[in-house]
Amino acid sequence: MDQASPQFMVFQALQCACSQNAELLKPAEQKLTEWEVEPGFYTLLLGIFTDHNVDANVRWMASVCFKNGVNKYWRKNAPNEIKSEEKESIKAALISSFNEPVPQVAVQIAVIISKIARYDCPRDWPQLIPTLLEAGRNDNHLQQHRALLVLQHVIKALSSKRLPSERRLFEQLTENVYSFILNLWDGFISLYFQSMHEQNSPTDVSVSYIEKALLTLKILRKLTIHGFSKPHKSEHCMMFIKAIFQRLKESLECRMRLKMQISLRNLLELTEKFILKQTKILNEFLEQHPVSSIDFIPTILEFSFNYVFDEGTSMIFEGNVVQFTNFAIHCINLMKRVLSCYPLTMTGKISSATIDFSQATKAKEDFFTPQRLSYICERIIMHYFILTQSELDAWDEDPESYASDEGGDSWKYELKPCTETFFVTLFNQFRENVNPEMKRFIQKAQMTTLTEDSDLKDILLKDAIYNAAALGAFNLFDEVDFDQWFTSQLLDELKIKNNNFRIIRKRAIWLIGQMTAVKFSPELRPQVYAACLELLKPEEDICIRLTASKTLMATMDDFDFNPDTFLQFLEPSFYLLFSLLKEARECETKMNVLNIMSFIVDKMSNNIYSQMDNLIEYLPLLWEESVNHNMLRCAIISTLLQIVKALCDIPPKLAPFLYPVVSISTDVKEECHVYLLEEGLELWLSVIENSKTMTPELLQLCDNVLPIIENSSENLRTVLYIIQSYILLSPEVYLQRHGKNVVSTCAYLLTDMRPEGISMIMKLFEAFLCARPEYAIELLKPVLPNIFKNVIENKEYSLVMTMYMSIMARVLLINQLVFRDILQSLQLPNSLEDILDIWIAKMPLVAQTDKRKLLSLALTSLITAQSDAVFERFGYIILKICETLNDIMKDDDDTGVLTDSLVFTGVVEFDNSEIWPLATYTEFEYRTHHYERCRQMAIEDPVHKIVLRDYLQSQLFTLKTQNGEERYKNLILTIDPSVLTNLKDVGVNTYVST
Repeated sequence: MDQASPQFMVFQALQCACSQNAELLKPAEQKLTEWEVEPGFYTLLLGIFTDHNVDANVRWMASVCFKNGVNKYWRKNAPNEIKSEEKESIKAALISSFNEPVPQVAVQIAVIISKIARYDCPRDWPQLIPTLLEAGRNDNHLQQHRALLVLQHVIKALSSKRLPSERRLFEQLTENVYSFILNLWDGFISLYFQSMHEQNSPTDVSVSYIEKALLTLKILRKLTIHGFSKPHKSEHCMMFIKAIFQRLKESLECRMRLKMQISLRNLLELTEKFILKQTKILNEFLEQHPVSSIDFIPTILEFSFNYVFDEGTSMIFEGNVVQFTNFAIHCINLMKRVLSCYPLTMTGKISSATIDFSQATKAKEDFFTPQRLSYICERIIMHYFILTQSELDAWDEDPESYASDEGGDSWKYELKPCTETFFVTLFNQFRENVNPEMKRFIQKAQMTTLTEDSDLKDILLKDAIYNAAALGAFNLFDEVDFDQWFTSQLLDELKIKNNNFRIIRKRAIWLIGQMTAVKFSPELRPQVYAACLELLKPEEDICIRLTASKTLMATMDDFDFNPDTFLQFLEPSFYLLFSLLKEARECETKMNVLNIMSFIVDKMSNNIYSQMDNLIEYLPLLWEESVNHNMLRCAIISTLLQIVKALCDIPPKLAPFLYPVVSISTDVKEECHVYLLEEGLELWLSVIENSKTMTPELLQLCDNVLPIIENSSENLRTVLYIIQSYILLSPEVYLQRHGKNVVSTCAYLLTDMRPEGISMIMKLFEAFLCARPEYAIELLKPVLPNIFKNVIENKEYSLVMTMYMSIMARVLLINQLVFRDILQSLQLPNSLEDILDIWIAKMPLVAQTDKRKLLSLALTSLITAQSDAVFERFGYIILKICETLNDIMKDDDDTGVLTDSLVFTGVVEFDNSEIWPLATYTEFEYRTHHYERCRQMAIEDPVHKIVLRDYLQSQLFTLKTQNGEERYKNLILTIDPSVLTNLKDVGVNTYVST
């Protein structure tokens, strides 16, 4: 290789990129990044990774760089797109030979071709699939394997496309290649089984056959699941699904033979992969094509039952222990899926209304006979629910991990959750048959009295029965007397302290938690609380303590929960939970315990103050310990949030810890803010709402506001809530220090924002005008002209238009001179006339009564402005004011006297957020200092302070005084007679005799 050539330079950079030396690695990566947009770069990479004489590590690195470049620059119209000529030469070279000897490089090349195929195949690369199919017929084992590897990745990539046109193309491709791939698969697996029966067959030949059988099986999986809209109409597809059951049987027999030959470990692993892939196909086919699976339901159920429940025919048990766990999981999930799938509405595919599911229902009923259900339940409880020695060892080694809940999709991958979900599904569908079985087992458990000397086998059996009873608790609602069971047996069993009996203590307290959620007397709940606290003591096993803490929360999480009955347990529960929190090592455990404490804080609300010292003592220590565990810090912040809400105040002892937590979690300069920001903002908002006065620490936090807005609009709503709360807390201090910066930042945001965002910012500006009217107008002068102009130019009504008009109305009510100056600054002809016309036209579209009154008050203030534009529209203005009067004048006391229903008189209490102009910002879940500030703001608002009728009366009198009798009368004559009559009815005197 010429050392001056570009290819050598690229080779050298790739060689350095493979180095572990940072001094060589970083410059090499930088060079490769610079070259990736250069023409011809990918041709050079191709030449390097297809040259078998080059070091394998360098070739692999070249293929990875090439793959990354395809992601960035292959797509049409992508920035720095690879030229068409170079693309064509690359594609031709990639499929010119399939003889890559290094498996890792072969995989990378297959992925590269698949990524290009996703963009270009079949339209711009029609020769790809035919070339791969032809290579798949090659007698050379290596070339055939590599071609199938590429085809597998290509089919996988094409199957992921979701546009309807692309789906149709994939279905056409499936139709063309399916039978060929099916024959290959059948041939390879037949040759494999044949080689396994031949005593002197070379191992590498068998490996080659099973590897190619696996590749073709993976191809068939994608074609079968994604290549048919109605698989049952394809003879070859149905033939494949049917063949799987026979091949599975043969594969399992082969696995049994291989387990006896230690030297064939590699073949055993490949065979197990082959088995699992087939069962996975059956599960996916049943999930994606339930209608096409109906004919296979009896076979699926018989097959799965024989291998996971019938020990006589199963090949996966050794000494009553499941050895092939993943296979058992797939089989049990197949049975569960059959129970879940029929009948139902097929999501987005076929409605159950158009499909006859009677065949599926009959197949289920024929299989799940009462006798078989009884046998399955017995096998689940007596075998699958029995704790194994490995589980007990896991408990001893790491009790915290053992106690953690198996959540999410663990039923797909873990045997115990898998059998539990199957049992629940079975119970739900065959309650009449399973209930008697469960009653029999529960009675057996109730009649069995265990002592400290009881055999471990008896303890494990009772544990399994308790597990089944807890899982089926809702179905046992009318069958089992939970109260009697709790008082007569479970309470006593919780007191036995033998080491083996920890199994029963853990299971029993969990069972009690499930029972209390179903049917349990309120009178017995204090005994449950006491039992939980007894098991939370430090001398108890930590796994049991964690389970008891969850049961405590589950028992309190009830609609009829009475805080008074728990009051005596509050202090000891906090003490014991704090002890558990201190001892816990795992971050997840600490988070769970914190969550329970936070829940208790929320439930006990005002009674929590007595635990404040404990909280203040430990939470700061936990915060320092969790510096590298941001999710735990999120849980701490959530706990602080519940404390602040419960106390409705900021205790002096808590403040020194609280403010720094808010500061760190909301400071965009801190790396942890990415994880803590959302919870931190909620806590910050709650701290402001529950603060009596502005403190220096609170004011200092304001420095974090604008960087958050500038950094991202994701949390804009909450940040605007925070600014609004500051305005109510101390308008003078906040507006003087931060008002200008907030306005300028918001003005910048308004240049590129959706209507929802504009509306939020307008509400914030309205808060300015409500809190400090005259000062706020000066602050808002830079943005007011644009608001006025938007009203004139955007004549279509929207919610944003309502907010614009509300801002204008408040400016008009506060200072008419400023209103006039803004109109003049627009330098638009007839600006006042245009605004009045829009105002009059759009007022009826404003839904909120208080907003219409605000607009009417502003119009009323204009009556005396001595403007021709107003006089020309005088009749229409009065009409709109009159319509508002009709909406707000009520006779609430049935005295015949109409009063302004929006004016507050006497002591005012509010139950919702409609108490002042910023309604959508304020949800009063509980009474805070913020609520009181909102209440006072509402009382001072012109909408709720000024009687519109009296104000109109006063303005009309002033107008008459200004203009004289004659002109005033002419103005009144422009009002429709019906409107004049209406005005008289609501008590407005026009000072003109009719």
